[in-house]
Amino acid sequence: MAAIQPLLELRGVSKHFHGGGIFKQGRKVQATKEITLSLAAKECLGLVGESGSGKSTLGRIILGIEKPDRGEVLFQGVNLYGKDRSGIREVRRDLQVVFQDCFSSVNPRRTAGESIAEPLRNFARLSYHDELRTVGNLLELVGLDVEDAAKYPHQFSGGQLQRVCIARAISLRPKLIVLDEAVSSLDVLVQAQILDLLSDLREELGMSYIFISHDLAAVAHLSDRLAVMCSGEIVERLDNMDDIHCLTHPVSLALLAAVLPAQPEYRNKQETGAGKFAAAARTS
Repeated sequence: MAAIQPLLELRGVSKHFHGGGIFKQGRKVQATKEITLSLAAKECLGLVGESGSGKSTLGRIILGIEKPDRGEVLFQGVNLYGKDRSGIREVRRDLQVVFQDCFSSVNPRRTAGESIAEPLRNFARLSYHDELRTVGNLLELVGLDVEDAAKYPHQFSGGQLQRVCIARAISLRPKLIVLDEAVSSLDVLVQAQILDLLSDLREELGMSYIFISHDLAAVAHLSDRLAVMCSGEIVERLDNMDDIHCLTHPVSLALLAAVLPAQPEYRNKQETGAGKFAAAARTS
């Protein structure tokens, strides 16, 4: 029986940058080092680490934005940095992103409807009326009103505008969305609402996520598996989020300690499963 091909596969991906500053000229900074991981269809992988751990660089490599020095990035079996340009364009429509800063992710001079329609115009080539109908459906799908299509970014709250960015990301019904700190700039209540929305959309549309964050509570709420990064390497992996209390690496423990709930009954590691952990964090 043939093995099921992963939706996304990274093979020995490494990337370095040249250090800046007067005393660092020529110094190489290792952003990612021999990263190997895979993602199945309809799965969410949480990628966590402290600032500077290399997780956002890895996200850009997965998106095809930052070319690795070594290794391969295979998306639906196509090497995103290979020579098959037509094949790469064909699969690119199935790979989208939601960034942390929703306000810098959209053009302030474009309406929400125009921002959402951008991927449709690049790939779908719909008629004018079909485009309007599709944009309206997408707005409703993320919990906004059809009339919001005429609004400009400054007329939305941060949570509402992030919903617009999510609507744009799902407009082509992609197979994978990279969520790069997608809820980090939102307050706790809005974070919980957006996480619930992302969870519902994933189930309804059958998408996969790479969820990049430093917030272990948010990751535990949404992810099936976990990879912890430190100094450009994956230092710990977790295949069952219910075992989150079994994390042992110092970086993992530091991230865990940063969001431990105040309730004494959850301080016992043996009681801190992903469900209790995330629920307590949302109510703390």
